[in-house]
Amino acid sequence: MAKVIGFLKTIKNNWKKSVFFTAVLSYGGKYAKEKYETHLFMTECCKKVAAYGDIPISADQKPKKVTVILNPAANKRNAKADFEKYCAPLLHLAGYSVTVLVTEREGGARSIVENLIGETDALIVAGGDGTLSEVVTGLLRRLKGDTSLTVHLPIGILPLGRTNNVAQKLLQPQDENFVHFLTNATLAIIQEVNTSHPVVKIENLESKNPEKCVYALNSIEWGALREAKVARDKYWYFGKLRDLAPFTFGKKLLNDLIDVELEYSPPCSGCSICYRKYINLPNKSSGILSWIASLFVFTRSSAVGVDYSKVINTECNKYTKMSIKSLNVNINLDMEHSPALKISIGPEELSYVDFVKEGYLKLKGEPSQVQNSIVEAKEIILSPNSYEDKWLSIDNEDYEVKPMKLTLLPNSIYLFCPEKSGVLNLTKRDEGPKLSLDKFNKHIGLKQLA
Repeated sequence: MAKVIGFLKTIKNNWKKSVFFTAVLSYGGKYAKEKYETHLFMTECCKKVAAYGDIPISADQKPKKVTVILNPAANKRNAKADFEKYCAPLLHLAGYSVTVLVTEREGGARSIVENLIGETDALIVAGGDGTLSEVVTGLLRRLKGDTSLTVHLPIGILPLGRTNNVAQKLLQPQDENFVHFLTNATLAIIQEVNTSHPVVKIENLESKNPEKCVYALNSIEWGALREAKVARDKYWYFGKLRDLAPFTFGKKLLNDLIDVELEYSPPCSGCSICYRKYINLPNKSSGILSWIASLFVFTRSSAVGVDYSKVINTECNKYTKMSIKSLNVNINLDMEHSPALKISIGPEELSYVDFVKEGYLKLKGEPSQVQNSIVEAKEIILSPNSYEDKWLSIDNEDYEVKPMKLTLLPNSIYLFCPEKSGVLNLTKRDEGPKLSLDKFNKHIGLKQLA
């Protein structure tokens, strides 16, 4: 009893040191517990994937080859280490031949894919939304503006960036554990289940080279909220509050209004106009091109008895014009019901208090409390009245504001996704229909010669 009393007196007389060491031990214990749980989780994943990798393949079947486009600058330069620690071991255990190509500059992922040669069965994007957009842009640019083909070279997403909105929607993580999110994304690639996904084609109407368009998979942000979001790194010394600081100190952003003329056509689930516009059927006498035709956007739907060449929609090609003066304009790829471009037009005026509240809600990932006008569209033409030294974000990458046209292209790419059942199924090696990069390049050549 005397020892206990003496110990308590020591703590009382040295309470500052006691509090400090208690906090250190508590943090250390929590850290060690998380590391141990991660170790157990990765061990279990490796066992399951190794069992899949041990399944023999036939003599005439080659090992799968995947090309990883890695952005080492993503997520505060932690992407490379996280990939090597959590993703690469699983891919190797699954029996994949993995080629890693590292980007060295902004736009590097796009250039890598545009100039990629050799054979691969899939592209894997190790980065965030911006890197994914660059890879998709590079891949679709290889078509040289011909959007009549659906490119069945599947793309896997490893959410290693700061913003991973596309991966969040596609993979739908069950918790906030980063390691779980990352490994489940890797397992989705190994399971080889993929689904078609729309993209947004963004054309610069002032460009002399129409083939150099950009493709987005998530959103286009323009205005005060975007400017505050981009400026957050300047407030790094605020620590965890740096995301909120630009809204707190960004009162002057409320004076910079967007002034743009907007034209849009309504969403269309498929009709004769869309069919003629996006599909130029190849010569049926060509066997290889007939096979490519099976991948066309609307032809794929014929399996369920829909012939879009006979569907009449007189409103499909009608444009509505409107003038916009607003603090914020967002255009999102909405897939809740059927693919559409959802235009969210913010108010012309916003109080400083409401602006800070919006920043806080954005930080928490909660819905906006500001009343926005919502318009749905299939095609959009933006004609800014003034755009010198103005910037917007396309999938969180910065681009200069220019007159532009946005077009929704359904079923343009294929993304790896989890099994619908949510159960890990690694019991077989399924080739599945896919167009590897070497065959893809040959088909493009045939298409151009036809």
